[in-house]
Amino acid sequence: MAEIDRLAGVSHKWLFMDNRFNTAVPIRPYRREDAVALATIFYRAVREVAYRFYSQAQIETWAPGLGDSKACDRCATDGRITIVAVDDADRPIAFGDLETNGHVDHLFSSPEAVGTGAASSNYNRLESHARELKLTRLNVAARECALPFFEGKGFRTVRRNDFAKSGLRIYSYTVEKAVD
Repeated sequence: MAEIDRLAGVSHKWLFMDNRFNTAVPIRPYRREDAVALATIFYRAVREVAYRFYSQAQIETWAPGLGDSKACDRCATDGRITIVAVDDADRPIAFGDLETNGHVDHLFSSPEAVGTGAASSNYNRLESHARELKLTRLNVAARECALPFFEGKGFRTVRRNDFAKSGLRIYSYTVEKAVD
């Protein structure tokens, strides 16, 4: 736990290079004042990006309203590493997190940041954190829209997960990757 606190608690930004986009995206640790922005990024990513992969009913179930910023803050500060990609004015444009067991629980990008390398840079930084923590495997419950992204990062699909949420059938894919 102290190691995660050390890694997540640094106050400086990392400029993380994403070779695919040949850009440096500023990445920094989560701050409590980011909670509203992260809840908004999640909501908008589901509603404005992921909608192409799901029915309206599935979208309504996944993101029924603008996220709860207090719940977002509780999640971001529960011991996991949460990092934020920011624009030139230090406003969040993407975020991701890594749990102590190697699970990447969130990786979302605002619609404006899609295709800029922000999510990719965030993921790359999370993978670097995993190496620093000496984790050997990462896993994600990836939704349909995120599956190609994670496959491009070297993850392999383990299984499809069918489940019900609010009585509606939804699915994700368990994907995993060895970290060396």
